[in-house]
Amino acid sequence: MEEPRLVRLALEHRFITPEQVEQATVQQRELADRGLEHSVWFLLQDLGFISDAQIRELRKHMSSSGIRALEVEGYVLQGRIGSGGMGDVFRAENAAKERVAVKLLASKFARNEEHGRRFQREARAGMRLLHPHITRSLSAGDSDGQRYLIMELVEGTSLKQRLLDHGRMPEADLIALLWQMASALSYAWGHGVLHRDVKPANLMLAPPRPGVAEPFCAKVCDFGLAKVLQGGADEPESHGQLTGTGMALGTPHYMAPEQASGEQDLDQRADIYSLGASAYHALLGQTMHSGKSSTVIMYKQVTESADLKPLREAGITPALIKLLARMLDKDRKRRFATWDEVLTGLAQLAPAIAGAQQAALGAGLAAMPPRPAGSSRLQAVTASEVMPSAAEPVTGALESRRPGTPPAMPAAQRAANPMARLDPYQATPARGGRRGRLLLVGAVLLVVAGAGAGAAIALHAAPRAASGPRSVAATPADFSALLAQAAAERPDHHAVELVLAPGDYPGPWRFGVAHSGLTVRAGGHGVRVIGPGLGADTALVRLEPGLTGFRLAGIELAEAPGTALEALVSARAEIADCSTAAPIALSGAQLHFTNLRATGGMLVENQARLRLDDSLLSGPTALVLRDGHAEVHQSWLCGTGGTAGTVVGAAAGSIDLDAVVITARWPGEAGTGLALGAHVSATLHDVAIDHLAIGITVDRAELTAIDGLTITASATGLHWSGPRGDGWHWERLLLQAPEPLHGLSQLAITGQGARSERLVMLPQ
Repeated sequence: MEEPRLVRLALEHRFITPEQVEQATVQQRELADRGLEHSVWFLLQDLGFISDAQIRELRKHMSSSGIRALEVEGYVLQGRIGSGGMGDVFRAENAAKERVAVKLLASKFARNEEHGRRFQREARAGMRLLHPHITRSLSAGDSDGQRYLIMELVEGTSLKQRLLDHGRMPEADLIALLWQMASALSYAWGHGVLHRDVKPANLMLAPPRPGVAEPFCAKVCDFGLAKVLQGGADEPESHGQLTGTGMALGTPHYMAPEQASGEQDLDQRADIYSLGASAYHALLGQTMHSGKSSTVIMYKQVTESADLKPLREAGITPALIKLLARMLDKDRKRRFATWDEVLTGLAQLAPAIAGAQQAALGAGLAAMPPRPAGSSRLQAVTASEVMPSAAEPVTGALESRRPGTPPAMPAAQRAANPMARLDPYQATPARGGRRGRLLLVGAVLLVVAGAGAGAAIALHAAPRAASGPRSVAATPADFSALLAQAAAERPDHHAVELVLAPGDYPGPWRFGVAHSGLTVRAGGHGVRVIGPGLGADTALVRLEPGLTGFRLAGIELAEAPGTALEALVSARAEIADCSTAAPIALSGAQLHFTNLRATGGMLVENQARLRLDDSLLSGPTALVLRDGHAEVHQSWLCGTGGTAGTVVGAAAGSIDLDAVVITARWPGEAGTGLALGAHVSATLHDVAIDHLAIGITVDRAELTAIDGLTITASATGLHWSGPRGDGWHWERLLLQAPEPLHGLSQLAITGQGARSERLVMLPQ
C-alpha cells in the first residue's frame, strides 16, 4: 500500500511525529465505529498535521497517484483537495483562470483491469449527465499513461464532513437535501445511470445559487461504481455482483439489501435505499447499522430492519419518518418503486420547500445548470446579420431540414455531456428510451491540413498492413517536400497518411484536389502549425475547392492574425482532435469536426454544411450560420470576450442542436444565447442555455421540434416573434426567468418562486 509508505516517508522527513500518527490512528478507530472510514494518511492531512507544501515535497519522492506532469489539458494542478479509494483529486486552473477539479487514478490501480473499468465508468456516467445537482464531468483521457478525469470544481464540503463538523442536520435542511438528490438521481436513472454508491461522502454541499431560496446546492458526485446501460445490455462489472475479492460493490453502511447480497438486477430502488440510509445518518449523526467489520454490517443490511425508534426519540416529524421507512424497506417490492413516488411524498410532506420545483419534478423534468481573437470576420458580425429583417435579402438558396428527420421527435430521457472533450469512455443515449448506445469516438481521428510545395523527394513508407494506408513519417524539415511528392503521385490506389513528428510546422498550408484522399495526423503531442508574418487576410490552413476525402488529426493551429482554417466551396474533409485560438470559416464546404477546441469562433456561410461532435466552440460569437446547415452534437458553445453579444446566431439555413450547452462568460448575465432569423429551420434536443440575459430570440423562424430545452436567464427566457406552426412538436421545455416568455401567450405558466422567477412548462 502506498499510503503507509507516505506516512513512513513523512516520519523520515520529520514532517509529522509518532504521537500525531497515533492520534490519527485513534481517530480512525473512533470514526470506523461510527461508520466512517478514513485512512491514517487522510486523517493526518485532515487534522492539519501535514501541509500541502510538505505533501508536494513528499511527492517528489513518491506520488500516490503517479503524477508525471503538473498540467492536464492546459489545467495546472495546484494542490490536492481530496483522496478517494481510487486516487487523488486536485484543484487546477488554466490560463483563463478557469478552475476545475482533476481526479487522477492512483498508480497502484493503473494496471488493474477492474479499477480501470471503474474509472472509465465514472467518466462515462459523468459525461452523459447534465443536471444542477450532479457534479459535471468535463473531460477524461490518458496522459503518458496517467488516467485523469476533469470535473466541475464544487466550492463546498461533503455531507460527511458537515456531519463531522456540525453534527446532526436540521430536518428542514434534510428535506431540501432529499429534494435535490432525488431529482438528480431520478434524472440519472432516466438517462440510464444507476449510481450504486450514494452516501454522505458523495453528496457535496455547495453554497446556494444566486436568486434561489435554498440552504445549499447539493451535488451528487463520484460515479465510480455507477451502472451504465448501453444499448440494451449492461456493461461488464456493472451489476451488483461480488467482486473477485468477495466484496459487493458499494459502501456497506448505505448499501441496499439486494446490493449487499450480490443480486444482479439492481434498479433505482437501490439508490432510493442508499439515499434513505444517508438521510438517516444525517438526521441522527450515526449510521443505521454498526459493526466491527464490513461483513457484519452487510449482514445486518440484509437481515435487520431499520430501527426508526431513534428518529421518533429525536423528535423527527412522523410524516418524514414514514417516508424514510418506505425508502428503507428491506423488501424492495414494498419500497418506493420510483423516484417520482419519492418526490410526490416529499411534495406532500413539505409543499413550501417543494415550491416552484414541484411541477417540473412531477412531470419528470430535471433542470439543467446554469479570449478575444485578433481582428477577424467573426468579430465584425452585427445584430442585423444574425437577425435579418423581413425586408433584407438573403443570398444563396435556403437549405431545408436534413432529409429523413421527422418533425415530431419521440419523447425520451436522453443525456450527454456536451462540455466534454471526448474520449473513448464517453457514451450518448439513444432517443428511444433509457438505454443508450455507445458513442464510437476515436475510431477515426481525422482532420485537415496542408503545406507549400517543395523539392520532390522519395516517400519513405513505414511497414503497413496490406489493407491499410501507407504511413510516411514527416518532420518540420521535410514535410513540405513529402506533401508535394504525395500530391504528385495522386494516391488514388494507395492511401497515404503523413505522420508528423512533434514540432512547429511553418504555414500557411494549402490543400487542393491533388491532396484528395490524404491523411495528415500527429504522431505525438506537440504538433503545431505556425504562421509567423502572416497577414490578417491569410488563412493558416486553407482547403481549396474540389478537395475530397481529406483527413487531419491531432494538430494545433497556432493563433494567427487572420483565420486558422478556411474551407472553400465543395471542399470536403474530416477533422478530429484539433485546437486553435483563431477563427474558422466554412464557405460552401462540407466539414465534419470531432473533438475540436476552438476559442476564436466559427462562421458557416454560402450553403456550407457543418457537423460538429463533442467539441468546444467559444469566442465573441461562438457560431454564426449565415447560410447553410449546422448539426451540432454533444458540444459546448460559449460566448467570451469583454462585450456581450450573441453566442449562436443563425440568419439563413437550418440548425440542429443535440445535447448542447450554450452559455457565456461575459461580465454579468448579459447577451443572447441563440438567435434564429426569419429564414432558419431549427430543432433542439436536450439543449441547456444559461448565464445569459435572453435565452432564445426567434424572428419568424421555424423551430419545428423541441425535445428537452432548459433556459435559465436573467431577463427573458424565450423572446418570440411570428407564428408557431400547428404541426410543430414541443415537449420537455423548462424556462426560468423574470419574463419566461415574450410573444407566446398560449403557453401555460405554473408556479412562482423567489424573486419573481417563474417556472414555465409546455403541456405534454
